[in-house]
Amino acid sequence: MRFTVFSLVMGLCTAVVSSWVWADDRQHDAALRTGAEPVVFVAHDYGFKGPDRLPAGLTTVRIVNEGHDLHHIQFLKLQQGKSAADFRIAIAADPNRLPGWVQYAGGPNVHPAGSQASATVNLTEGDYVLICWIPDKNGVPHVALGMQKALSVRGGKPVKVSLPTPSVVIKQIDYQFVLSKPVHSGLQMIEVVNHGTQPHEVVVVKLRQGATVKDVIASFEPGASGPPKGELVSGITAIERDARVILTGEFESGKYGLICFVPDSVTGRPHFLHGMTTEFTVE
Repeated sequence: MRFTVFSLVMGLCTAVVSSWVWADDRQHDAALRTGAEPVVFVAHDYGFKGPDRLPAGLTTVRIVNEGHDLHHIQFLKLQQGKSAADFRIAIAADPNRLPGWVQYAGGPNVHPAGSQASATVNLTEGDYVLICWIPDKNGVPHVALGMQKALSVRGGKPVKVSLPTPSVVIKQIDYQFVLSKPVHSGLQMIEVVNHGTQPHEVVVVKLRQGATVKDVIASFEPGASGPPKGELVSGITAIERDARVILTGEFESGKYGLICFVPDSVTGRPHFLHGMTTEFTVE
């Protein structure tokens, strides 16, 4: 297969529809059950508006996309005493590769213009940047166009919170997705847990009738013709081993797929090329 992750993502991005509908009021209720109001970041082309400082702990993060492109939030925790300035220098030097001293901390994944999505993540104390890793039409990641924001996570009162019981658990393994039970139509609260040795994400694709995830990927190879075989609808951005993220969404009936685009730490190839995809049906 001769294509890049960028070409596949951009192809999918042209076919986004409202198959995944975010229920704002009910999502707000779910956020309250984690013990706090959602923290809102507004995305535009190309930057974020939102708080510069947050208390540590379980945090429901909402992205509101006021741009024209698709955007997401990938939280990255800075390691080895690095700063947001160091991160900017690293991205300027190589916009297609994240430095090795960042730790993936999740966030709400791709969402179309004019919409919003949320994910509940655990932010531990430290310095972060939040970025958008989605490429533009020329294959340049939005982070390289300035879509990055420094964030300090400090303090916070110890609060006992009770995570809501998820409808379904998605377990990430190198290189598989395992669903704990079937996904039903309607509002679903989904917990994503990384049991792999590498960072993984979840990208949710709604498949066209009769199509498979392999068909979706093949439809964006150079020389392929015809309409895309699926629509990119949402998910959560990459998390590290043993991390957990909660997302809430309302599914319509149909066939769906899950894809991980994170590049492999050894081969550099995206995880979907190592077989990290799966399909499921919502009834």
